[in-house]
Amino acid sequence: MQVLSLNDVQGSWSLESFDIEKLDKSVGPWGQNMHGLIIFAPSGHMSVSINRALGAGTTEAEKIFDSILFYSGTYRIDGNEIRNSVQNASNPARIGREMIRHAVLEGDVLTLSSPVESFGRAILRWRRIK
Repeated sequence: MQVLSLNDVQGSWSLESFDIEKLDKSVGPWGQNMHGLIIFAPSGHMSVSINRALGAGTTEAEKIFDSILFYSGTYRIDGNEIRNSVQNASNPARIGREMIRHAVLEGDVLTLSSPVESFGRAILRWRRIK
């Protein structure tokens, strides 16, 4: 098990890929034309924002909402996990929750994956911004 420190993750990271591994183990991208930024501040605060090409909603507002993923709050390191305590989010159901991400750091690439949920799990690759 890789043990991370605060110094390992602090800074800004640019999204390289965001895949969804479904329950049947098939893997595909969360969307098209994705871009994102995650920031882990020395103060213990974090923020992540990701956009993709407009979603398939029936109204313009639904399309925009479906193309945005955002949350922010505080974080802590627990072994090889980053535990984000969500204070703000594009999905109000996430506010007040702890978002756990398994983390693997390889050089300047940080891979974060969610626990398995009803849809499967999310796997995101981030590159450190220098």
